[in-house]
Amino acid sequence: MQTIQIEDSFITTLFETKFYNDKVKFVEAIKELFKNKSKLETHEYNLLKAYDRGELSLGQVAEILSISKSEVMDFLKKYDIPYVRVDSEYLDQEFGAFK
Repeated sequence: MQTIQIEDSFITTLFETKFYNDKVKFVEAIKELFKNKSKLETHEYNLLKAYDRGELSLGQVAEILSISKSEVMDFLKKYDIPYVRVDSEYLDQEFGAFK
């Protein structure tokens, strides 16, 4: 088993006051925190993939996550999902307006 030395006064105080120096409870709380974070990231990713497939709009993703559209765009960048898909059909449609 590894031992971690914590030199952060906030964490030390939290450990002593909230968890009463109980290492097991402290570690379980940290595990739960990461499980919840992982679930949230999975939810975000699934919504962004739905956007990528054209199933949801940027505004719908923002509304579901209760964040701004610019924050959704930051998530798209984080997961390397393009904001705009440009394919031949899109180009034909756009350039067709000039004919």
